[in-house]
Amino acid sequence: DFYHQALLESPEALAYLAKRGLTDAEMIGRFKIGHANRTLGYRLPAKNIKAGAELKGRLQSIGILRESGHEHFNGSIVVPVIDAAGNVTEAYARKLRDDLRTGTPLHLYLPGPHRGVWNETALQQHDEIILCEALIDALTFWQAGYHNVTASYGVSGFTPDHLAAFQRHGTKRVLIAYDRDDAGDKAAAALAEQLIAAGIEC
Repeated sequence: DFYHQALLESPEALAYLAKRGLTDAEMIGRFKIGHANRTLGYRLPAKNIKAGAELKGRLQSIGILRESGHEHFNGSIVVPVIDAAGNVTEAYARKLRDDLRTGTPLHLYLPGPHRGVWNETALQQHDEIILCEALIDALTFWQAGYHNVTASYGVSGFTPDHLAAFQRHGTKRVLIAYDRDDAGDKAAAALAEQLIAAGIEC
């Protein structure tokens, strides 16, 4: 909620989304798209107060704050993955700027294994699902009116959680919309084999 409010108050972050074609206010609100801008620490109680130390420790254990106290997603658009109960199970971040120090990753996730499925509601409502390589791509489909969309966590980021959700909700057909490059083509072909073996048309 804090990152989402920061996005709504940031012309720079909204301009980045607009540059990517993501301007639908309903979508931005529905998926709680946010912006990490180095201000979270100012909102926490001081670390020398017990509540502040506990909260900072929890945020570090989740991976929102690094051990140094810096925000893991600083300078990024943040897209949370929220489950049916309203819990954030994963978060993806994309740096706003590309002109960063060499070696700075443009794409970030929370530490540890990926958990959850973005827009799982779509799997409950549709038996044909578009599967993108990345969350920004999936948001682009959603804004274009294709609400039967979800995303892997990168080219090798199709997880057991995704497969279990497809099976749980009776997905019949998956349209794999990975990037049209060598890595995307190879990953899509391998994933199609896996899904077909599980009885899901591709």
